[in-house]
Amino acid sequence: MKVTKIKAGHYSVGDGRRIIKSGAQWYIYKGNGEIDFGPVPTLASAKEYVSTGSISLNEHEMASKYGRKQSKKEFNAYMAAEAKNGNFAPLILTLVVLFCFALIATLMSQR
Repeated sequence: MKVTKIKAGHYSVGDGRRIIKSGAQWYIYKGNGEIDFGPVPTLASAKEYVSTGSISLNEHEMASKYGRKQSKKEFNAYMAAEAKNGNFAPLILTLVVLFCFALIATLMSQR
């Protein structure tokens, strides 16, 4: 999908959608002005979403606060993209793992 820069923070997609920066986040808008998807943490992630319909998880410098923050934002955008595409498996798996951790923590605290 061809993405063309209109002006700073505004991009046009070949299928009529637009990618617009709002604050530190990027949103993909449909041609009628409704939000198609977002927020996503980077322009690269927004371009990847309009091209493939999903977002991949990249490596971030986890030693820095910024890297951890970007990793969390990217993970949330990935989960939302998968759910929008009808793939709820990553979301369900994440919830099961979080439930298991909470259960283990509860059991350990009762000792």
